[in-house]
Amino acid sequence: MSRFKAELLLFLVATIWAGTFPIVKVSLNDIPPFYFIGIRFLIASVLFTVIYYNRLDLKSPGIINAGLVLGFFQMIGFGSQTAGMTYTTASNSALITGITILIVPFAQFLIIKKRVQAENWVGVAIVTTGLFLLTQPHISGFNKGDLITLTCPVAWAFYIIYVDVYTNKYDVKTLVFLQLWIVAVISFIIGFMFEDFSHIHFTTADILSFLYMGILATFVTTILLNDNQKKTTPIRASIIYTWEQPAAVILSVIFIHERFSFLQTFGGILMISGILFSETFEYFKNSLAKNKKPVS
Repeated sequence: MSRFKAELLLFLVATIWAGTFPIVKVSLNDIPPFYFIGIRFLIASVLFTVIYYNRLDLKSPGIINAGLVLGFFQMIGFGSQTAGMTYTTASNSALITGITILIVPFAQFLIIKKRVQAENWVGVAIVTTGLFLLTQPHISGFNKGDLITLTCPVAWAFYIIYVDVYTNKYDVKTLVFLQLWIVAVISFIIGFMFEDFSHIHFTTADILSFLYMGILATFVTTILLNDNQKKTTPIRASIIYTWEQPAAVILSVIFIHERFSFLQTFGGILMISGILFSETFEYFKNSLAKNKKPVS
């Protein structure tokens, strides 16, 4: 029952994340991307600091550097995703971001020299085919937003590996604290340098968006993920997180009326299928090997 409850909460996390895509897409009509990220993370940073400041361990040797590394990759991930959505659809952004899980094995090879399995290469081939059908560069050319967003899953893949490395060495809450503030500060600096804040008008919808993004999608999901992912297996967690992509597409179709052609829909399904194949093949292969009875 404990695992079932944990997995339901992780499913909730993936659904909350899915809701961010149409919300960000609409909010970018009023607020430039890096100011948007800065305000989102400022809300989460202040809330996290108020609740957890007395539990932080900022004096641990090396933890500041670890926080800087994690904050850097998190900043690249959110920055490219949000900036890319200025030029592409929320649905495309969600599906491209989902490639993260597929890139993780390749990031592992570069960082910790873990060999890439054959199923990962097959997954890449399937997802690349799906991505081609989704973005259709042969028809309309390369979309600038899609190209920018492709940086996002690469950054998130490296972020995931470094999270695994550093959370085994340092206090998790302190790492989260450092990341949140690093992303908030860097976002405001980039926004101040390159974006125009003078024409921003905060509507009621914008304020509600920031509350959703800062409290639910950043603060609450971070706590739920850290508390519940350890209660299930990595493979089951990966499958649950894959729900984020189709959920984001469904929400974008319902609430902001995005549309797909047949080939784009098939491409999106191919991308999700390739990700699931890459992540589950070894698990099912091992399960079949264990259940196979020896021939007498």
